[in-house]
Amino acid sequence: MPSLPQNTPNLAALPADALLTRKQMSALSGFTEQAFKKWARLRRGPNVTVIEGRPRYRVADARAWLGSAR
Repeated sequence: MPSLPQNTPNLAALPADALLTRKQMSALSGFTEQAFKKWARLRRGPNVTVIEGRPRYRVADARAWLGSAR
């Protein structure tokens, strides 16, 4: 199994309501930030929460989506 980049968050250690950026989701999943941007526009991929105009992904949603995407 390939190792994750050094700044990749540990989903198991984070609370379910913590928020992740597109960059963090990209590091966790291996998909590009552009893919997450496109999916949000098309209402596909993981659920997106917009806070002050910035897209964020709840850890609970990331866990569910990553679990179903593999």
